[in-house]
Amino acid sequence: MIEAASARGPHVAAPRLVLGLLLATTAAIASAALMGLAGWFIVKSAQTGLSTTSRFSWLYPSAGVEALAVIRTSARYGERLSTHRSTLELLARVRTRLFASATRLPLAKLRSLRSGDLLDRVQADVDTLDRYVLAVAVPAVVCTVVGAGSLTVLTLVRPFFGAAAGGLLVLALAVNLTLDRGTRRLGSQLALDRSEARSRLVEAIEGRAELAGYGARELAYGELRDRFAALDVPARRLSVRNSNGQAVMTVAAGLAVAAILAVGAGGTRPLDSAVLAFAALLALALFDAAKAIGSIGQEVGRAGAARQRLREVAGLARGAGRDVESTGQHEPAPVAEVVVRQLSAGYGTGPVLELAHLDIAGGSLVVLSGPSGAGKSTLLLLLAGEQPAMTGEVRVGGVDPSTLSYEQRSDYLTLIEADSGVLNGTVEDNLRLARPAATGAELDDALEVAVLSGFVERSTPVGPGGSFLSGGQRRRLALAQAYLRRPRLLLLDEPTEGLDEAIAVQVLSNLRAALPGTTIVAAVHARNAGDVIADADQVIQLADGHVVGDRVS
Repeated sequence: MIEAASARGPHVAAPRLVLGLLLATTAAIASAALMGLAGWFIVKSAQTGLSTTSRFSWLYPSAGVEALAVIRTSARYGERLSTHRSTLELLARVRTRLFASATRLPLAKLRSLRSGDLLDRVQADVDTLDRYVLAVAVPAVVCTVVGAGSLTVLTLVRPFFGAAAGGLLVLALAVNLTLDRGTRRLGSQLALDRSEARSRLVEAIEGRAELAGYGARELAYGELRDRFAALDVPARRLSVRNSNGQAVMTVAAGLAVAAILAVGAGGTRPLDSAVLAFAALLALALFDAAKAIGSIGQEVGRAGAARQRLREVAGLARGAGRDVESTGQHEPAPVAEVVVRQLSAGYGTGPVLELAHLDIAGGSLVVLSGPSGAGKSTLLLLLAGEQPAMTGEVRVGGVDPSTLSYEQRSDYLTLIEADSGVLNGTVEDNLRLARPAATGAELDDALEVAVLSGFVERSTPVGPGGSFLSGGQRRRLALAQAYLRRPRLLLLDEPTEGLDEAIAVQVLSNLRAALPGTTIVAAVHARNAGDVIADADQVIQLADGHVVGDRVS
């Protein structure tokens, strides 16, 4: 359903949203007309009852009241149905694009987003965007149309009525704007604080076992309680500001009605009581419609804060100094040879990897060996294009991977990190993320290659974060996904971690046999190298960011 909304959103949601605005305006106009007509009808009926000569017929006014009531109810129902549906479709499209954007972020940027923070952006912040439509756009349009129409009618009844109601309305809106000073900033800050509190709550829930193990549950509970309690202060301030704004609008409405009644009933040309009732109630309807825009400031602040947080994720990898749009470069050659020259790479504080010369033949199995901190993972990130070099050059198939877009890189390379995530669902669900159109036979083949057959089935549930699988099974599931992608360059960070040596050797051997044209570069900790090195075409030993050994079989 989300995919359908994503595909149809731009073509269907926008016209439906326009229809919703028209229906909301129709409902508001019908409501204002109903108040005026009902007031006129009641007074006119009372006058007829007191008169012995009046020939007033209640048939047409009563039919008008009933028609306006039906129109108001039907339009309001249609408006709710149309605007909410179109808004939900647009938000579904935003959510799918946001998820896609998050997958395209540089790994360093993605890691900087805590799980709770990212979840809050995908869910709560996207949901907050509906305020732009439901609490800003719709009330603004309705107030403008109803205000213009009501003031026009009041002016036609008597120019003073339009002038008095319009002047008091402008004064009330000006006072509201004065009261609104700082509300947008306060609403924005409240939205950010709520997001931070929700993120901490998600992290506490995810880490409840660790908190219990360290006896820190009460400490975490106290922190969460204080965070959420602190949200009450700005929330109360916003509530008081809204109440004050509503009070100002109510006082202005009362003054407008009093002025209309005083002028209309007195003077040398007093109005008919029924017409006067019509004008007074129409003025009330005018100010009632204006009340809806009293909280626009804080709604804009909340939605603006959510939009800014979403842009940090949907800024599609302008992080790391590059855009995801196509650079116009040619795709790499079919065989992914790797050439590194005078390379210096790091994370801003200085180089952690310095390589003067390194060549990797296409279609070979290469093992990067060395202790933790030797620079193995950094080299893989450089080859994957996830991190640009500080100096020097990296070429994969003749092209610098960091200059390619996400789509271009994903066409030919796959990087399996040491902590590759697993999504809740079944084994098959996760495999189909790598190749949605894969046949059952292809999925079974992937399980065979990853040495998972006999351990799990395609229908085996993996649990949240792969909690139903062992660490080694999660690692092999990621390798099965990599096999299904058929990359020309396969980068593996600690693929043997959590596996016994026999299975580790078998998995890499299976991958090499199943992907004969693929260049496989596997970073293996020195303590887990074992027989894996014996089967490699090239073994590159790293220590302290330098190559200390390079053996080619």
